[in-house]
Amino acid sequence: MGDPPVVKVLAIMHLVFAGIGIMSAVWALLIAIVGNPFLKMMPHNPQMDAHLQTQMEMQQRIQPMSLTSGVLSLIVAVPMIIAGIRMLKKKRDGLKWSNRYAFISLGAKAVNLILTFTILLPAMRAMSAGMMPNSSMPGGMEDMMSGFMIGGTIGGVLLSCLYPILTLVLLNRPQVKEWFARQAD
Repeated sequence: MGDPPVVKVLAIMHLVFAGIGIMSAVWALLIAIVGNPFLKMMPHNPQMDAHLQTQMEMQQRIQPMSLTSGVLSLIVAVPMIIAGIRMLKKKRDGLKWSNRYAFISLGAKAVNLILTFTILLPAMRAMSAGMMPNSSMPGGMEDMMSGFMIGGTIGGVLLSCLYPILTLVLLNRPQVKEWFARQAD
């Protein structure tokens, strides 16, 4: 039996996704710490200044989540990179590192989901209420908007869980595990 193609494919995908994760995490941490540089480039007028103030307040409210998510992304990227490299080098512990990545990733997603419900969604509701303080929406429209926010959040988390779950399923099949067991340390 030759090398399982899934090992090389997932190893490369691990490295690519880890790189994207690191870039996203660094950007999120930068914005959480120093603020969004694009907001400072907006033209100034009374209406825009009010909008910018609302955006700045939103950033302040979600800063703990942004910092936590950024750090979690960096933590997830480390075993993912190690797994990708170890798998490309056909090392036995590549499977162990890949499984570590997958479980850490799923745990990080659970933490982010909790933070989303406790920090982000309340901040978004407050922001939308601040942008339309005296607007009278048709009956049920506010509930529908809230439902879309919650549904989108849950859907996004479920979608982001696909890759770590596929990693666990595809790399832990008996023939792939046997291949890893035959590899050098």
